Amino acid sequence: MPDRNRAQTHLGVETARLGELVEQALAWDLGDRDAMPDLEGAVAVIRELHNQARLLSKAVETALERVPPDSALYILGQAALGEAQRRLPEPVPCGRRRAVERAQNLARLSQTLLQRAAELEAVHGPSPPRCR
Repeated sequence: MPDRNRAQTHLGVETARLGELVEQALAWDLGDRDAMPDLEGAVAVIRELHNQARLLSKAVETALERVPPDSALYILGQAALGEAQRRLPEPVPCGRRRAVERAQNLARLSQTLLQRAAELEAVHGPSPPRCR
């Protein structure tokens, strides 16, 4: 069992907190108003998921530069990036239920990005640092 106190990384991005946020958001029950967070709590998770997913999508994008464009890994990575480009710019909803749904959608996107990052890292290792 992995040590939760140890920082997990994929492609140089710390992912432990992202994994916690994903679990938290996906555990919310849309059918039980008492089990959902209030609007403020859901928006806080949306903002954090958004920031973490944005960083991870950049890392996946960088890692894909080292992958042959005709490989399945490249195609899956590009599909995940396309989904991130569509979902990440969406505005934060005003209603509680819509905010919880948005957080859960971002959590599922984050799961996909985490999977792609893990696959890329397993095949090609961590990405080298980029010049800024």
